[in-house]
Amino acid sequence: MNEPMLKIWVRVLQNVPGSRLLLLRGGGNYAERTRQFFERYGIDAGRVEFLGVRARGEYLKNYHRVDMVLDTFPYNGHTTNLDALWMGVPVVSLAGETAVSRGGLSQLNNLGLTELVAHSEDAYLEIATRLAGDLSRLAELRATLRSRMEASVLMDPTHFTHQIEEAYRAMWRQWCVESTAS
Repeated sequence: MNEPMLKIWVRVLQNVPGSRLLLLRGGGNYAERTRQFFERYGIDAGRVEFLGVRARGEYLKNYHRVDMVLDTFPYNGHTTNLDALWMGVPVVSLAGETAVSRGGLSQLNNLGLTELVAHSEDAYLEIATRLAGDLSRLAELRATLRSRMEASVLMDPTHFTHQIEEAYRAMWRQWCVESTAS
């Protein structure tokens, strides 16, 4: 959790009246500090709910309560994003410059959902706000995300392995060219 990300989430909650934020709770006084942060920006603490650690099945059931996931940044929520997508919940992601901040971009690109990827904080806010108000799009995504995943490279280990092998070959060829040129 970081302040720039929380500030964008505040703006989403401000733009979408009646919306709520469901967060997985960390240890210590994380929940209280986070509630206080939202309250400083005029967000009622009742709109922010925290979930403790649960068994996997119980954790996944909570996705039935969620319309969309606001991806974390600058470190994207790789596994939690995949859980959400598998459960039919779209993810709004902010693509950064590092590998750890481009996981959402990679996942959503492989599902043909690049319209859910922002390249600025303002775009992230706009995408989340627009999607929150588009109930038919949310319903369509809820109904199709799992089948999109099943048909994608995200769940095709053979294809994925071949892509990695090709990337290694290309890197090796490039290294060989560069090392013989010097």
